[in-house]
Amino acid sequence: MLAFLSILGVLLQVPALLPPAELRPFDHVLLVSVDGLRPDAIDGPEDGPLPAFRRLMRGPHTLQARTDADLTITLPNHVSMVTSRPVGGPLGHGWTDNVDPPAIRHGGTLHKRRGTYVASMFDVAHDRGVATAVIATKSKFALFAQSFDDENGALDAEGPDDGRCKVDLLVTARTSDDALEMALARLRTAKGRSLSLVHFGVPDFVGHSLDWDVRPGSPYRQSIAEVDGALLRLLAAIDGDPAIRGRVAIILTADHGGGVPAKTHTTNTDPLNFLIPFIVWLGADTDPQELTALNGDRRAVLPAAEWAPRDLSPPPIRSAEAGNLALQLMGLPPIPGSVANATHDLRVLPAGRTGSAAEAPGGGAR
Repeated sequence: MLAFLSILGVLLQVPALLPPAELRPFDHVLLVSVDGLRPDAIDGPEDGPLPAFRRLMRGPHTLQARTDADLTITLPNHVSMVTSRPVGGPLGHGWTDNVDPPAIRHGGTLHKRRGTYVASMFDVAHDRGVATAVIATKSKFALFAQSFDDENGALDAEGPDDGRCKVDLLVTARTSDDALEMALARLRTAKGRSLSLVHFGVPDFVGHSLDWDVRPGSPYRQSIAEVDGALLRLLAAIDGDPAIRGRVAIILTADHGGGVPAKTHTTNTDPLNFLIPFIVWLGADTDPQELTALNGDRRAVLPAAEWAPRDLSPPPIRSAEAGNLALQLMGLPPIPGSVANATHDLRVLPAGRTGSAAEAPGGGAR
């Protein structure tokens, strides 16, 4: 179990209220979702080496982020990630199903379900010439291809017409390695900039079949090690390719934790389900920064076990911030109609400090 944060200790680290530090835009952003990843599975020496997670956490991160307040299940939270909206409420995206979407003619798009267009990070990026992809290990992610295809995507009103299809590629991968290889292929062959959602489902598969057993050596721990191995290959490939080295940022988070009730994660008020990591790797190894402390003047500072309702103000850091953060890191505007990080105020560097992949300390370090 994660140790409780000392609220006083966090507040003492809060920087002065200044604009977010300036980041030079990245050419490629990977939004990596590790399905069912509990923070206490990557939060201690008993977790084994986990070299990729350790390296990613050398940058800004928190193990105190939250899922959506109302639902701790897979598809609604992934919709929140890419739209930066909550599930419910007047500004929510409204998608509550957690199965393969119905056919488009039967309402299988975000827009038909909500009754109005629901924009995503893919809209903003694609309309500005950025190549987009969804690489997932669950077939239910077809919802994004259906919602943003050449008939259901919005018209492109930004510069040259890049078409209504906002997701250039949808791949349903069979394994973590398959997902990793496809993500690498996208990075290596991209002729311009790219934004990809990459989903690793194995921790969730294991949790549902055998429970979220965090004891050393458990199958759940082994599933985390499998994802770590894929991420390690990703980082090594980025390091080894001068065409992309220093140009790729990674946002890693999760849709939920798990274990309450056993073999599932449906109790939205239990910290084992709602606590998730939120990790930002800025293309290089930097000094670790605790995101909760770094944003304590604009995000809620809460004990680890405290459930955060949807209308809490200021809000905690939630996985829904990921979509707008991805655009923020690329120097692109926020998602129209979004709520989480809608003003791009999530601070990932200390106030007053500038940085980029090329300028950050230890750039390109392994």
